[in-house]
Amino acid sequence: MTLISFIKIIINKWKYLFSFPLILATTVYLLTANQEREFQTSATIYTGIASGYGITDDSETKIDMLEVNNAFDNLLITIKSRETLEEVALKLLAQHLLLTQVTPDIIGENAFENLKDLIPDEEKSKLIVPGSFENTYKKLNSLKDSSNKNIVRYILNGKNSIYNPEYILSAMTANRKASSDMIEMTLKTNDPGIAVNMLIFLIETFSKRFKSIKGSETNDVVKYFEEQLKLSFNSLQSSEIKLRDFGINNKIINYYEQAKFVAESKEDLTSDYYKEKMKFEAATSAIVRIEEKMAKYSDVLKNNDEMIKIRQDISQLNINIANAKAYKMNENQIQNMENELDLLKDKIRDKAREFYNLNNNIEWIPQQALLNEWLDKLVELEESRGRLMVFETRIKQYEGIYAQFAPLGSTMSQLDREIVINEKEYLSILHGLNLAKLRQKNIEMSNNLKTVDSPFFPISPLPSKRGLLIIIGFLSGFIFLLAYYIAAELLNNSVRTPERVESQIGLPLLNALPDLELNSSRIVNLAEMNSALVQRVINSIFIELKKFNHKPDRHVITILSTKNGEGKSYFSSLIASKLAQIKNDVILLYPETSAKFDYGSRQKIHSELQIKEYKVIDKLVDADSITDLIEAHNNKPLEEGKHSFIIIELPSLNKYPIPIQILDQSDISILTVHAHKSWTNSDKRILKEFENIKQNKVKVLLNRVVPDLLEGIYGEIPKHRSAFRKKLKLVFGGQKY
Repeated sequence: MTLISFIKIIINKWKYLFSFPLILATTVYLLTANQEREFQTSATIYTGIASGYGITDDSETKIDMLEVNNAFDNLLITIKSRETLEEVALKLLAQHLLLTQVTPDIIGENAFENLKDLIPDEEKSKLIVPGSFENTYKKLNSLKDSSNKNIVRYILNGKNSIYNPEYILSAMTANRKASSDMIEMTLKTNDPGIAVNMLIFLIETFSKRFKSIKGSETNDVVKYFEEQLKLSFNSLQSSEIKLRDFGINNKIINYYEQAKFVAESKEDLTSDYYKEKMKFEAATSAIVRIEEKMAKYSDVLKNNDEMIKIRQDISQLNINIANAKAYKMNENQIQNMENELDLLKDKIRDKAREFYNLNNNIEWIPQQALLNEWLDKLVELEESRGRLMVFETRIKQYEGIYAQFAPLGSTMSQLDREIVINEKEYLSILHGLNLAKLRQKNIEMSNNLKTVDSPFFPISPLPSKRGLLIIIGFLSGFIFLLAYYIAAELLNNSVRTPERVESQIGLPLLNALPDLELNSSRIVNLAEMNSALVQRVINSIFIELKKFNHKPDRHVITILSTKNGEGKSYFSSLIASKLAQIKNDVILLYPETSAKFDYGSRQKIHSELQIKEYKVIDKLVDADSITDLIEAHNNKPLEEGKHSFIIIELPSLNKYPIPIQILDQSDISILTVHAHKSWTNSDKRILKEFENIKQNKVKVLLNRVVPDLLEGIYGEIPKHRSAFRKKLKLVFGGQKY
């Protein structure tokens, strides 16, 4: 569709395009005559989501815009949630039910009367707790949840009830103010008191719910960590008790220090043992050597019971002294035993000297020094033997201690490792608990919503939208109707224009004629236009006849249509009359089924034109000549060679027989098509059958075309135009004239 076509639609349909929107605007005006005025209040809430400071914040913290937007979305969804709005509605209802008379700051007269009609006094007394807003609200809330059908639910679900959450949602708007931390909330109702109190309850309710929701996120985490911390502490305590009991049962104060002391003591004992062993071996070797030299005296001494007894006493006493020192007995006892040992030593010396004096004489070599040495080595030997026995006993005891301490070390390591693991787990859980509590406190501080601008009582109502609604009604009617006309124009599949003839019908166009019955005839000079186009049709006919005619003495023209109402009767008479002005011997043959056209009223019929009617009978299909058409009707034959042009209007091809022989004799066939009708599949099928009969070329005459659509054939349409329309047409591609 071109811009010219669009403008033509507006010009041709301007009466409807303005009358229908005007009716629609008038209807809106009447419907909004009793429209209630609305009052609006607003409030601004500071959230601190984006720029607020918390415990966990630091100077390097970057703002995550996605997280900020998500937080604002959560906040707005909380405001608009069903439970939030239900709580607001119940608080508002509780406030209103406690009133005994109209209070403009809370509820106006109309709303109060509506409430009285909605809840009778006997029902009202069942819903309230006189003098207590909180208890009344709790009672209403419990009644709401008591069953699916009760008066409170009925009030909340009322279609036009101000206590309906859907009504509150439609009356309320909440949006983030630009890119700030502010939430701007507005509320519009037809009662100023209800508006301000509803907004106050809404701010109070959603603030509490939002804090509760955000707090519950960390409460569950804190609770989890506290439970895990108790379990971890119990595990740690159990491990420590195991270690304590293990130490008590095995007499361990400090295993690692004790093990170290035992190892060091055993090393010292082993070292002392081998040193003593060396002394014992040295004393034994010395005594053997001395006794070899003192073989004679040794036999006497060995046989001396008293000396042997003294030696045994000395030996036993040395053992006792060594044990006392090893086991760290009382120093006084050790000193007494050493004193006793000294006495025995002195006694054995006296006995030895006495033995020597008895057995030594002046004839022998003196053996005093050798004897003293033997005695010293003998004492040393016995002392060493006693100490070695103690060392060996102590070494065996250490081996038992080692056998006891070896498995204790492994168990002790396991217990220590268990304590370390449990301690680390406990500290890790404790750290997580501290972080969770820190975040919990941070959320509590950051969720402290503050009212920057409190709701105000609206004094004046909002400007009425009545004028805007009327304008919208007018524009919507205009746009709707214009869209309808444009859609009808685009979806119209009728032939309509000469340009569509070949694409839809598939035959060449002979010419086209305007629709003489349109109202536009007052503007368009249809007589001039029609006369010119008829003349072009005649010119086209003569051109075609000159190309294909082989009988110049007589020309046969058949005019046909696939169905009735295409305008072939009018066209036949029009062409016949025009040809009669050129050639006086023209005859028009039309069937009895043809529409009775009032020739005199629309077209001057030439006096020389002969018009004859013929019958449409079954034999028509077998008619051999044109004469048969006339004879079949009035028994008067047609004079051969007298008529230069014979114009035959055929009956509709879709209903009546076709004179096949006569069609074969025609020089040119003209298919008449109504421009406002669609070319259907049945039309195509009928035309195909006709083309199988008719060998010569069939031309199409497009009839009753809208004059403006003939510009492609006719040229500039002859009609009156204002200076503005001339310039407009020139701008959009028209011709200057």
